[in-house]
Amino acid sequence: MYEYANRFAEKGYEVTIIHSIKRPFKRARTPLWLRHFLLRLKKNQTWFLFSSRIETKLVKEITDHDVPDADVVISTWWQMTYAVAQLSDKKGRKFNLIQDYEIWTGQEERVRKSYSLGIQNVVIAKYLATLVQEITGHVPIHIPNAIDTNVFNLETPIDQRNPYSVIMLYSEEARKGSLYGIEALLKVKEKCPLLSVTLFSTFRRPPSLPAWIVFQHRPTNLPELYNQNAIFISPSLGEGWALPPAEAMACGCAVVCTDIGGHHDYAIPNETAILVEPKTTNSITESILKLIDEQDFRKNIALRAHQNITSQFSWDVSVKKMEDMFFQKS
Repeated sequence: MYEYANRFAEKGYEVTIIHSIKRPFKRARTPLWLRHFLLRLKKNQTWFLFSSRIETKLVKEITDHDVPDADVVISTWWQMTYAVAQLSDKKGRKFNLIQDYEIWTGQEERVRKSYSLGIQNVVIAKYLATLVQEITGHVPIHIPNAIDTNVFNLETPIDQRNPYSVIMLYSEEARKGSLYGIEALLKVKEKCPLLSVTLFSTFRRPPSLPAWIVFQHRPTNLPELYNQNAIFISPSLGEGWALPPAEAMACGCAVVCTDIGGHHDYAIPNETAILVEPKTTNSITESILKLIDEQDFRKNIALRAHQNITSQFSWDVSVKKMEDMFFQKS
């Protein structure tokens, strides 16, 4: 959403990003003052460079008093959709951007009801479009995520990479399936001593990780890391529209990923990726070994994936679709 905000601001639109302290249906475990302090830190984050044309606001909650009058207002999380639904028409035409089936914190019934509040639903993945249509009886607007190919692109030729090199995102969130990925990598190492592995993460290096695995904490050179490796694995158990595998594809990696909706928009079985069932460590292991053993297969998959991502998932196209959506008659 920050990327969309920047691109719309650069097109001349007035853009305001609002961070709210309170969310409907969320029990407060911390005092209001502490949440205010933490959100101020988030509001002043430095990992993303905002356009100088963007205004950011920190508010107590989403109400007519705190939300400026506008032409368009977008909810980006299911709880906030309930608040946005209560805003007056002066706050703009309402959109609900659905970026995942957001039930990992519970309250599944409320999540599903958030799709039926009279707001135009917008989804980032085809499987989400199917899900929302089944729940509401209405077809949502589908606008896929995109990859900035000015940042993520192929720099190191695919055929010049170390065929034994693998890279993976590490997360402590169980939903990301990192433990299955690491277990598979350990099995590959037993069969292939030349294997080199790089993990990158916003989390710290786990103490149990073997010394031979390189660990990059909050790397600033992620495109370079992708380009240094031949294979990327994504063992995730659930995603909205997973960005790292798509970034890796744009940079020329052959991808092994789980057969889940959040990978399906760009992971075509045995054409642009190898797909495996979630939690199947042996399948991940076998797939990595296949890419190592069958070099032509690995190179062809990587090349097709790179071509698919860079031609089909453009920010210019996604921004244009969203812009057209704003001007469509409701």
